[in-house]
Amino acid sequence: MHSERSKRIIAALLKSNFDAVICTSASAVLLLTGYWPVMGASAAAISKEGEAHVILPEDEVELAEHSSGAFLVPYRPSSLVRITTTIQALADPFCSLTTRLGLSRARIGIETDEGMQPASYITSVDFHSSLALLLRQILPHADFVSCSETIEQMKAIKTSKELEVMRLAATIAASGFAAAAAQIEPGKREAEVAGALHSAFQSSNRGDHVERSDGLFFCMSGPNSAKAAAAYARTRQRKIEEGDLVMIHANTCADGYWTDITRTYTAGAPTERQNAMRVAIAEARSAALSAIRPGAMAREVDGAARSVMASHGFEKAFKHSTGHGVGFAAANGNALPRIHPQSTDVLEKGMTFNIEPAAYFDGYGGMRHCDVVAVTSNGAEVLTEF
Repeated sequence: MHSERSKRIIAALLKSNFDAVICTSASAVLLLTGYWPVMGASAAAISKEGEAHVILPEDEVELAEHSSGAFLVPYRPSSLVRITTTIQALADPFCSLTTRLGLSRARIGIETDEGMQPASYITSVDFHSSLALLLRQILPHADFVSCSETIEQMKAIKTSKELEVMRLAATIAASGFAAAAAQIEPGKREAEVAGALHSAFQSSNRGDHVERSDGLFFCMSGPNSAKAAAAYARTRQRKIEEGDLVMIHANTCADGYWTDITRTYTAGAPTERQNAMRVAIAEARSAALSAIRPGAMAREVDGAARSVMASHGFEKAFKHSTGHGVGFAAANGNALPRIHPQSTDVLEKGMTFNIEPAAYFDGYGGMRHCDVVAVTSNGAEVLTEF
């Protein structure tokens, strides 16, 4: 663990009066130990003194050694001798670890909320409910309290090292978008464009700084781009037509730190209507960025963008909030800070989130520009300035 994050964790545990926290979600393990689990079959345990452990499948040890300074406690998920579940395989390692940490009568924070998690692999196990039962059996005299709110608050404010990884993730994502303009032309199917952008992203040079990097690119054209106001993106087989608005959305990651990016193109010369949409969105983006500073209310940032869209006659076309937390999550509208008209969140230095003013017209098309930004002492840093 780098010292800045370790100090913040210790401070948070002391403030919440936790002797230790034990978490299983991939993003929480990443936060607490620096390691991003592959299949979710790992757990993090960290004491108020800052001693961090990762209990993980033995075949993930090599990956963990490259990214975490925590003590690694490997276990064998299964063998040819025995078929086991994740929680069965974890029982003995947890018995040994909790005994060594002296947690028999401790106040222990565990995850209780059913929050959203970005995918760390094609499949991922969720065993936090089973772990809670196991821990209560192992430690019948311990006091178990939810640490979900504490974890989410810590995720919201990134350290300087975490911001460096997010900048790198944004740089890698840019390689996909660099190929976008050349791919968008009448006659091509949305799936062809999305596939080409993903290929360009995968082929980009990541150097030796990233162990695992992947992402998803979506293409939505014409009337389909108007449907992009929904909670999820979807690429179809529709052929792009002359004059279409073509929206490209991407969620990419570098070692567990995510981006959330959208750009909108025109297939051919833009119309007067499309130019008006683009001007409004650009001005709304600028207004939102100008409102970002430590101490500002998140709803003020949303209001700055929303008022500009309204002044251009696009108030009803801007159908979602201006943004949400990004970094440990990619597409979680409840990730802090929530850039929403009703948000009570206060911006702090190190917070990262997206700014995504947009306009959607059913049956015609939609336009959105989504950037990832970080709060600095002087205002906002746009991490996806391309």
